[in-house]
Amino acid sequence: MNITHLYIHVPYCAKLCYYCDFHFSLNLKTRGEYVDAVCNELALRGEWFSQPIETLYFGGGTPSLLTQKELTRILSAIREKTSLSPNAEFSFECNPDDITEAYCKTLLELGVNRLSIGIQSFFDDDLQLLNRRHSGETARNAVKIAQNAGFQNITIDLIYGLPNMTMERWKHNLAEVEKLNVQHLSAYSLMVEEHTALHKFVRTGKFLLPSEESVLEEFNYLIDWSQQSGFEQYEISNFAKNGMQSRHNSSYWKGEPYLGIGPSAHSFDGDRRYWNISHNAKYISSIQNGIIPCETEMLSHRDKYNELIMTGLRTRNGILCETVKTVFPDYFHSFEQHKKSYLDKGLLQEHNGRISLTRNGILLSDAIMSDFFVTE
Repeated sequence: MNITHLYIHVPYCAKLCYYCDFHFSLNLKTRGEYVDAVCNELALRGEWFSQPIETLYFGGGTPSLLTQKELTRILSAIREKTSLSPNAEFSFECNPDDITEAYCKTLLELGVNRLSIGIQSFFDDDLQLLNRRHSGETARNAVKIAQNAGFQNITIDLIYGLPNMTMERWKHNLAEVEKLNVQHLSAYSLMVEEHTALHKFVRTGKFLLPSEESVLEEFNYLIDWSQQSGFEQYEISNFAKNGMQSRHNSSYWKGEPYLGIGPSAHSFDGDRRYWNISHNAKYISSIQNGIIPCETEMLSHRDKYNELIMTGLRTRNGILCETVKTVFPDYFHSFEQHKKSYLDKGLLQEHNGRISLTRNGILLSDAIMSDFFVTE
């Protein structure tokens, strides 16, 4: 194997967020066994490590529920198998109310150099609606605490398209981002996923979602705001100050191999996708018996083409047409036909042999990608 990107999934939360469909548990009692299992899975995955790690990402769940001792154990297990590159990007997701000066100093000492803070909104009623466990004031203070502790690369998450969102409230949230002077923003439209509490609330009429027109208006304002505020939209939902793009997430969009460790974590070796079981107790038990509980899918030629379309068109860099011609010559004619159609409609643009979505194209991205896909 030849991976330089490593993801650790921390499947614990202190509270259920109504919109979340990621794998997590509210039972924190198994944390010690989980840490043991992660360390053992790293050992079992030894053949994946052949060179230093360029990006390391702790996601969840809520990684900031882990203690210094638990994090140190996992990092020691990583270093038994590989090393971190001297300029590695080490990202760590935090809940605002877990951020203290002491915890930030711990993370910095452990080598974390990129902090991802899940804020979602600066309005308390939005946060209560989403069942988040922090307040708007806690969110603002968390960013300031992290900055004062020494973090110089901070990204925050926001959600638009909320049930009680207005344009004024969305403008206020983005103004707060600008005042806090963070380096990166991930902004997502609220998605109603099945098997979430939010899905039930919407289905039963407890929550009323905004119109598609108002969500598009908020997204359009987001793009205008980013351009005026020094943020580059380098992926549909991600905005960065100059040079501060997420290297780890960018590796996914570039189709580079990566290894995921922990319950529900996904991996990719260039030809196959792997995903661990989304069940903490079964994951722990299997690893204790020396078996990685994962399923595998071999990607077909068509799968790889469709993934190139899906990931490439999400990014500002888009798709290099020569790659399609060289790697997928059997699909190139179809690709060229769709390309011409969307260039003529002003939904795609071409520069230096690369195609990417225009601003109007971004608004129709799902439909455009689907049109490019090869289905048989």
